[in-house]
This record gives sequence, structure tokens and C-alpha cells, in this order.
Amino acid sequence: MMRAPETTRRIFQCLAALGVLLFVSSCGGIHNAINPAGPQAGNISDLWWLMFWVCTIVFVLVIVALLIGLKKSTREEQLTTPVLDPPVESEHRRRTVVIAALSITVVILFVFTIASFLTGRSLSAELADKDGLTIEITGHQWWWEVRYLDVDASNIFTTANEIHIPVGVPVTFRLNSTDVIHSFWVPNLSGKKDLIPGKINTIWLQADKPGVYRGQCAEYCGLQHARMALWVVAEPQEQFNAWRQNQTQTSVTPATDSQKL
Repeated sequence: MMRAPETTRRIFQCLAALGVLLFVSSCGGIHNAINPAGPQAGNISDLWWLMFWVCTIVFVLVIVALLIGLKKSTREEQLTTPVLDPPVESEHRRRTVVIAALSITVVILFVFTIASFLTGRSLSAELADKDGLTIEITGHQWWWEVRYLDVDASNIFTTANEIHIPVGVPVTFRLNSTDVIHSFWVPNLSGKKDLIPGKINTIWLQADKPGVYRGQCAEYCGLQHARMALWVVAEPQEQFNAWRQNQTQTSVTPATDSQKL
């Protein structure tokens, strides 16, 4: 049987490894759900941090209780005549601890359930109020077709694997697939939404600051699934308007053989 001091040392080693892991991990970047750059991702991030801190506190309390129990057990082993609690008092103490632990667990689960429900409602309820840019996304194995919709047919154009959006403007995405189920996910801007063949799903997102954000298909869709990435370029309204106008211009006929290649 492993002795208490050795068990305590193992626990401290695990805690040290966990601490190093937390310090070397990064909370930034262009593909990170807890580095939000828009309101949708912000709601998800708030829920994540709530769960993280509550679970961290519970973890610390459990470890502290375990260390106290190990210390008490070691002290009793070193005594010539162990001091035992009266049976009635010991049973009452165990019952109190169990009831308290169950009560705290129920309260935590209730708080998580309510917080998760409110987050989900905030992600979906605001969709009807958004009236901005509309983009149609079609998933293919293994690339993204991006079609910018407009009431004027001459302003409709299509790109691939790169989405340009104006900063501070809500963008509605109409999602569909031509082959298998894909999943549209830009962690810094919004949560995941599936692209299902024969069905149109809708999601909206908004970038609050300029930047380039990485997206990824989050549903396994075949051999090249890991390479099915996309980029969202959030830029000021003026730059976006200039980029969009350039996309609708008539292509220049190549003048030389090298340009035709």
C-alpha cells in the first residue's frame, strides 16, 4: 500500500504539472473561443469562464480536503494509541459531509443549467433583429463556397475559403451543403452550426474589431477534413466597400501569354 507521504508527493507533482500546463497555454490567437472578438463569441466565452472558475474552486476544495484527510491519517498512524471518534459522533459527521456535498453539487448543476439556457437563448433570440449583410455558405468536400447576396443581381459574386465582413455590422450566414454534413465554426466570432444537405441553417455573427480570424469545419467530413479551413477578414466599412466593389468589376482580359497561364 502506498504511504501517505508518498501519496501527498504524487498529488503535488500532478498539481505542479497542471500549473505548468496552464501557464504555457495561450488564451489569445486567431482560432480561440475564449478570445472573443464579437458578441456571439463573448456570450460563449462568459459561460466557459463561469464553468472554469467554479470547477477550479471545486477542484481546489477537494484537493484541500484530501490533503487534510491524509495528514490526519498520518498523524493517527504515528500515535501509539489512536484517538477514535465516538461511533455516534463519527456517523453524524459523515452524514453532514455527504449532505453538504450533495447540496453543493445540486446548486452548481442548477446554476450551470440556467447559465447554459440563457446563453443559448441569447445566441438564437437576437437573430431576428439583425438586418445587415447576408452571405450564403456552401460546404463542399473539402472547401467553402462563399456567395455574397444582394437585391441587385449585378452585385452578387462568389469567392472561396475567404470571407470579408465589415467591422461592427451583423452578418447573417445561410448555410447548406452539397455532399455530407459539415460544420461552420469561427471560434473568435461565434459558435458552431451544421451544414446539412437539403436543409438551410442560419447563423449570425459580428466582428467588433478588425482582424483575420480562422474558421474550421468542426464535423468530420472525410479524408481532408482537417484541411477544410477558412479565413474571416474583418475590416472597416470603407475598406470592405472598396473590396466588394472590386470583386464585382469585369475581369480584365489577359494581354500576354504569361497572364493567360
